[in-house]
Amino acid sequence: MAGTILKRQNFNVTPEEESELQRLREVMAAPSIKDALLRAARIVLALNHEVLEGNRIYSGSHSGKETRILLPDLEAVLPAEWKYLTARPHSWKCQLYVKGRKLTAANVWYDMLANRMTVPEAAENWDLPDAAVAEIVRYCESHRDLIGMEADEEKRLLRENGVALEPALQV
Repeated sequence: MAGTILKRQNFNVTPEEESELQRLREVMAAPSIKDALLRAARIVLALNHEVLEGNRIYSGSHSGKETRILLPDLEAVLPAEWKYLTARPHSWKCQLYVKGRKLTAANVWYDMLANRMTVPEAAENWDLPDAAVAEIVRYCESHRDLIGMEADEEKRLLRENGVALEPALQV
């Protein structure tokens, strides 16, 4: 390591985070947490490279069934690709929002599907330009996996908090 400049990295972790880091070290069969973090970083960078190349990541079972692995943090769409949509900070949602509104693209899209609206009808309903609704449709159709995953998570959280998702049957 002659001539190598070393920089110290320090950060505080909670006991839970320390347990996660220790588990990562074990899973990675690394001699130290530092080595485990560096190995994990290399894996994430390799996955990110694949995503940037336009590839999707799949897991295959012994039976031959393939399941797409969603990587929302790596698959976030660059806002420059969309004129009417933008990313917003959220603890777990990665889908895009309508610029200037607290409205996800999926809210508009699901409303269109449920009510069988055309682009012009949805544009009028949501007070958006036709081009914005057309962009929302393109985005949602190309990000079905992400939107579906987030809808499933939303349902799980609602159930966890005691919210009934199906109306009670009237007898």
